[in-house]
Amino acid sequence: MGAGLPFKLGIQPDISHTPKEAFEFASINGFSHVELLLDHPFYSLDTLGYAEVLELRGSYDIDVLIHAPSNSTNFISISSVMRKASYSELERTMEFAERCEAKLVTVHLGWNPGFITARGFVFQSELYREHNYRVLTREFYRFAKHYGEMLAIENTIAMDAGVGRALEFLLENTDVSLTFDVGHNNVSKNELFLRNFDRVRNVHLHDNDGKRDSHSTLGTGNADFSFLRDYDGYATLEVRDVEAIFESRSYLEGLFW
Repeated sequence: MGAGLPFKLGIQPDISHTPKEAFEFASINGFSHVELLLDHPFYSLDTLGYAEVLELRGSYDIDVLIHAPSNSTNFISISSVMRKASYSELERTMEFAERCEAKLVTVHLGWNPGFITARGFVFQSELYREHNYRVLTREFYRFAKHYGEMLAIENTIAMDAGVGRALEFLLENTDVSLTFDVGHNNVSKNELFLRNFDRVRNVHLHDNDGKRDSHSTLGTGNADFSFLRDYDGYATLEVRDVEAIFESRSYLEGLFW
């Protein structure tokens, strides 16, 4: 637990921090864990080895969480080739997580494209609804069944009815966990995640104005963090900047002390 806080407070690293700098920063400043964002060049699976993470985890006595690549994966792509490559990348991520004894792997399910037209940007969610449900309940289901609670699905902003129905299926038929992103929920409320909050093992903390996903310092927007009073799992500051990390922690301490 963070000092005086009911939950285990950790960080995603400042984007300028190398792995050693990130673990050292977290340890010196009393954070419980580091969540490695594998989209970042310092933390890419092609750059960072599990032995280095194991050594850092042991040296600094810090828990490790993993955020799977989201820019290079899309589990609801209409391309079967893209989905197959996404599962290969996630398989590699899970193997890396197991080898470096990470506690949890957070994953985004992906996105469907809209189209620029003469009348503006058009997103036709009805074109993807059944496709999303089908590929997640057939393909992602097998993966979630195998990895269970080690794998946590995050609430991204654009989750259509097909994804929602698929998530209900996955929650009912596997032990998959959830990562609840407060900032995303402030832009687009996700009642399914709120109803199943007992499955949440990690909470991503950042703020915004309710309109744009700006990953702002806590307390500078209108997101509600009061629910954390009854939460005792991992909570991860996702502001990725040293000054914002300190200011956000101070804001939380003001709320809960």
